Amino acid sequence: MYRPFLAGRYLLARPVSYLAIFAIGIGVGALITVVSVMNGFLRETRSIVRGTTADITVLPVQHPSEGLVASQSAYEAVVKGYPGVVGVTSRLVRPAVVKVHGRENLSLNDAMVGQSGHINQVMVMGVDPVAESRFTDFTHYAEQVYDDSLKVKEVQEAAAASPPRAPDPARLFALDRKLIRDRRLANADLPRILVGEQRMLLQQLQPGDALELVTLPDDVDLSGATLASRTETFVVAGAFRTGKYDFDVNHVFVTTPDFKAWSGTRQEFSEMAVTATDPTQLPALRDGLNRTLERAGLPVLVATWEDRYAVYLGAVENERNILAFVLGLFVLLTCTITFSMLTMMVQEKVRDIGILSAMGAPALGIGAIFATCGLFVSALGGLFGFVAGEALARNVDAVKNWIESTFHIEIFNKEVYAFTTLPSEVNSWLDAKVLLVTVAFSVLICLLPAWRAARLDPVDALRHE
Repeated sequence: MYRPFLAGRYLLARPVSYLAIFAIGIGVGALITVVSVMNGFLRETRSIVRGTTADITVLPVQHPSEGLVASQSAYEAVVKGYPGVVGVTSRLVRPAVVKVHGRENLSLNDAMVGQSGHINQVMVMGVDPVAESRFTDFTHYAEQVYDDSLKVKEVQEAAAASPPRAPDPARLFALDRKLIRDRRLANADLPRILVGEQRMLLQQLQPGDALELVTLPDDVDLSGATLASRTETFVVAGAFRTGKYDFDVNHVFVTTPDFKAWSGTRQEFSEMAVTATDPTQLPALRDGLNRTLERAGLPVLVATWEDRYAVYLGAVENERNILAFVLGLFVLLTCTITFSMLTMMVQEKVRDIGILSAMGAPALGIGAIFATCGLFVSALGGLFGFVAGEALARNVDAVKNWIESTFHIEIFNKEVYAFTTLPSEVNSWLDAKVLLVTVAFSVLICLLPAWRAARLDPVDALRHE
């Protein structure tokens, strides 16, 4: 009795079969590698974005008719007492115009930073560095600056210590006065500022340079003939790097006392960073905090870190999904090679099919021969792609380094991202699904030539030339 799986022996004797196996393998392997790398990018991006903000941010709402918002202590009393809250720290935030001290004019060419920001404008964040380091990656920002010459003094000293120690957040704004470029400012005891590494590079700044920040007071009347601004000169203590380009270009950090002295604000805080006990339950905590604060007569906007960066994270996720969809279509396209191969095989073997039918072979058995051929090709190609894709995805950074060193080309620019290696996150269960879908689709489309072979009339088949 004929056994359909013996068709594989004949099939593998045909060179075109290896082409089909290779094509399917390349498609499956490419899809697995790209999805793994994009998953790695999404994971690292979420980690970077997560580091620039707390679990939940509480933004007090100020109504013009009511003047100042409620006191910081009133908000903190409610937030700290809410179940699921571990800690709270407050920040002051204000936009400002920035000018490099000693340079005659503002930088008029905003195109130098593209569409991600304006070189003349910054968002100034007044923070308590010790409290900020407990709830965000503030200290880590200062440590992961690429250019050692731009790092703050405390990070350099901590790395040079024997043995190396962790930087002290309270000393992140410290600066050796000998580094101050303008000697007229050396004895002025000016406040310090931390500047994003990207902005430092764009404006060719070094620790010891000075920036002039200009803002408007709380009660400014914009309809008046003249505007009274508040200006202060800050000395650059060093750089920070979050890895989020627009944040690094558009934000600077100063201490809370220096912020208040510069801006003259009577507001006690602009936003409150909340750390949760369970980071997986942030939506429920957000909604609960919002209701509780509203009932206490404290109007707020409460948002999780994912809410605040939903558009940014969504863009990365959309890129991953689009790439996966396009490569998925490519994989399905490669499966049609099997269909074409079996269609030509049926045309070539019409007389052989007629002989089998005349000898009593059932139509189902004849169709099974060609269906099994399609299964063999797709399964072997899919397995080849699965193994190759997983191996490449798990060693993608080593492969990238080999390609760059061998062909002298740059595939991954480390200066653009906060991570220095090409990230990859392998999901073997998802990859197995890709393999199963590929094999299933390939077998499905191979049923058509198998059905045509099974339906051939033995007499017409034997007459075929």
